[in-house]
Amino acid sequence: MTTYLPTIILDPFEKYRPFPENPKNLFEAHWHEIIGSVIFYFTIQQLSKPISKYFFGKHYINLKPNTKINFDVHITSMVQCFISIGLLIPHFNNPHFQNRLNDPINSLLGSTPFGTLLASLTAGYFIWDLFICLKYYKLFGIGFLLHAIAALYAMGCAFIPYCQPWGAAFLSFELSTPFVNLNWFASHLPVGTFSDKFIIINGLLLMIVFFFVRIIWGIYAVIQMGNDMLYSLDQINLFIPFSILLMNFGLNLLNIYWFYKMVKIAMKKANGNKTKTVSSSKQTSKVD
Repeated sequence: MTTYLPTIILDPFEKYRPFPENPKNLFEAHWHEIIGSVIFYFTIQQLSKPISKYFFGKHYINLKPNTKINFDVHITSMVQCFISIGLLIPHFNNPHFQNRLNDPINSLLGSTPFGTLLASLTAGYFIWDLFICLKYYKLFGIGFLLHAIAALYAMGCAFIPYCQPWGAAFLSFELSTPFVNLNWFASHLPVGTFSDKFIIINGLLLMIVFFFVRIIWGIYAVIQMGNDMLYSLDQINLFIPFSILLMNFGLNLLNIYWFYKMVKIAMKKANGNKTKTVSSSKQTSKVD
């Protein structure tokens, strides 16, 4: 399948780094992309307000303050997930990832300029996400705060570099995010904003994509990554691989729990209970 995907090695934005001229590490070489990403996502969040007023009118204006905040967060999340999907497609052809069976060490320790670009732009998003989770802690709670910290930590490891070639494997979780966000919009905007047919189809697609991408693929990928880690344990601080595996284990459990909730609500809906969407719980509304 990857033979049909593009392969990108170089980073077209690296040359715009204002300083230093001769970076000593990956962070120094790509710091400007992280800053640019943070500014971009804060800008998207602010632009969501007038754009949402224009397209949704009173439906957006009449939302409760906390729901408006969540609405703007979901707009930002929607933009981010499409950017991530666009980046992960060519990153699947990362030479270190494609050659992992012959060279498992560099599937963890290898890096490319484009791989670092992907990590930089994603890290910028999770810096924004961390700020939002701290600022609106009462709205999102400890779960999403810990998720933001863990995700930012994982992206930070790509600058060591460590696990960078695996970036596309785990960013592929974002394939389910558009359906999650549409599901949230459908459950918080007035009845009739989305047709019942659209809600049902989106809910089914959400469950199918979530199951295969976040659970089946997620568990398989972390097992394969753990196997590759065995070959380079003597070349890295052991805290890093074990912490990454622990975080992924926790995320897999969380994804299983979220999927269980989806199925439970879908079964209630199928039995005739009044449920507006497959899932309107906050837990499945801000999946990153």
